[in-house]
Amino acid sequence: MNADETAIYKFLQGYPGVFVSVTEISRRMGARRKFDQDRTWARPILRRMDLDGLLESNEVGEYRLKKKTGTTTTFKKALGQPGVSLGDTTMISLDDVAAAEDG
Repeated sequence: MNADETAIYKFLQGYPGVFVSVTEISRRMGARRKFDQDRTWARPILRRMDLDGLLESNEVGEYRLKKKTGTTTTFKKALGQPGVSLGDTTMISLDDVAAAEDG
């Protein structure tokens, strides 16, 4: 990866699982003058990273880091991350346990 790709990758690590717009990435990553000249200067870099399999995009052209397959996360950690699937999780409260024991 070149310097721009590395900087974008590190920036997107701060937004795990969240799609970020090209304009927002261009605004945050580039110098003010670079952003003023072209508000989407990062688009070709992001597209190349997408083709290389580092990023994924949604239907409106926003990007996020590609989720690694085969990795697992703890349930407690997953609760704090927006967009993380909890799979076939069942929530059991103490009231449910007490009711099952009584009846």
